Amino acid sequence: MLPPPKLPSIGPQPSAHNPYTGQPWTATWGGLLLGEGSSVVLEEVAGLLDAPDVRSSDAELLQRDGLTPGTDYMGARTVTLTMLALDDHELPALLAAFAPGGDERPFEFAFPGVAGGKARIMARVRKRNVTIDRDFHAGRRRATVELVATDPRLYSADEATATVAVAVPRGGRPIFPLTFPFDMGTGPTARAAPDITNAGSVDTWPVIRLTPRTGEIRDPSLTLVHGGDRKRFAARGLRVGRGDALVVDMGRRRITLNGASRFGQVDQASTWFSVPPGASTLQLDVLEGPDGVTADVQWRSAWM
Repeated sequence: MLPPPKLPSIGPQPSAHNPYTGQPWTATWGGLLLGEGSSVVLEEVAGLLDAPDVRSSDAELLQRDGLTPGTDYMGARTVTLTMLALDDHELPALLAAFAPGGDERPFEFAFPGVAGGKARIMARVRKRNVTIDRDFHAGRRRATVELVATDPRLYSADEATATVAVAVPRGGRPIFPLTFPFDMGTGPTARAAPDITNAGSVDTWPVIRLTPRTGEIRDPSLTLVHGGDRKRFAARGLRVGRGDALVVDMGRRRITLNGASRFGQVDQASTWFSVPPGASTLQLDVLEGPDGVTADVQWRSAWM
């Protein structure tokens, strides 16, 4: 008696628990897959390409028409997901993932033509509506969820990194105070600054981490050069020893040394700079320190 023929493999079944791989027209939230390959169908995503509400600082003119123009800032971004859950066994996981409250977490999506094709926002669930009707009884459970992102930018899903070295090594010698006579010599060879490219449409905020490996450094500074513009961030009276971690988060305006704030040691003339769209360069310098001092830069391209 011949064995029964092998049935062809039908591949993985649609499930919200299938892994997110960044395939076009899919998204993920709280570990659940949304879209193609999932039992949760994305019917509509609203708000990703909408302009966020504007926070205006215009002031009223007294006894005159019009306003005094101020600076406009973007408010939060609201994204509304309309989903259709086709598997009642996975519905509890869907409801749990989209429970309101908690900390912001990533909503990642791969929608062609939106923010480079693969992007993310950090958001929280503010509303969730599930209607119990005939469609619900028939197995078509529609859920509408409102996500609110306090940062309205759409960020690239992939984080970019670069390493920047001190442009002209100090050789462990301080440059101030100057002593005479001093020898100009040929000097060390200047090191090229790396390109920091923001492929998006609006400014993005970098995070810079400096960890000396060979010795102590004093008063580090960072200069962003974009076109003809230069923006400089510097510390004063700050020493960073071997193995210490100095982290400068430009977006949050936070500088920490081994987790402790050093905000009081930021030079008053400093600028908490962002990275404009296009190519920029970043320069690192120290008042005193050994050769080989580097800093690691992290950023994501951003769209609005």
